[in-house]
Amino acid sequence: MNKLCLNSDAPGWLEERTIILAPTGSYAYGTNTKDSDRDYKGVCIPPVEYYLGLNSFNEYNSSGGKNFRNTKDDTDVNIIHINKFVKDAMSGVPNNIEILFLRPQDYMKLTFIGHQLINNRHLFLSKAIKHKFGGYAHSQIQKIKVKNSNGTGRQDLIEKHGYDTKFFSHAVRLLTSAIEILETGTFCTYRGNRELLLNCRDGKFTFDEALKMIEEYDNHLKTAYEKSDLPKTPDYEKVNKMLIDINMHKILAY
Repeated sequence: MNKLCLNSDAPGWLEERTIILAPTGSYAYGTNTKDSDRDYKGVCIPPVEYYLGLNSFNEYNSSGGKNFRNTKDDTDVNIIHINKFVKDAMSGVPNNIEILFLRPQDYMKLTFIGHQLINNRHLFLSKAIKHKFGGYAHSQIQKIKVKNSNGTGRQDLIEKHGYDTKFFSHAVRLLTSAIEILETGTFCTYRGNRELLLNCRDGKFTFDEALKMIEEYDNHLKTAYEKSDLPKTPDYEKVNKMLIDINMHKILAY
């Protein structure tokens, strides 16, 4: 799978039936550095027995869960059942929205059926984006405050900058991404504000300045939500029909 090493416990059909595979994280946002680790996310359509029989599959993770901090030499691969991917994308889960709105050159694998999903990606944009992106951003903000006060988190960043600047950068990225979607009705995962995000991560702002910036973006997000022309939620019938068509096309091909 494009030189990605899957663990021995990966299903034998996984590589062939993966319809989308792409980098996620900093390499997708354009904020990667020489020390950035590589993460990949994909979408697959399991064989028919996973739909009609007793076999089950939700997702594959090469890391087996993150209980440690990755280094630049680590590679994590996460490949998700298309049904789970679509349901999460409908609710506005950031990672799922991001993989749908990458630049064409960023996809490592994009099959004909994968193109069908990408071509319908705007079906997943709705006002629900505010709650998911904003919710994840607020969790990052809470981590900044809590871990800054209790001495946990990335001690190297806290010692250098006075707070965990990576959490700050994540929060700004999520908030500005949500604002972009709500205001324009579209999105680009490769961030146009990459320089700002790098400055956030590199500690160019004091802790108080960071909190003030987050408050300003949060207020901007609320305004964007109220003025947005996007629907409150995705069109269930349209998304459901697309998913059925994609699944039937792949299943009947085998």
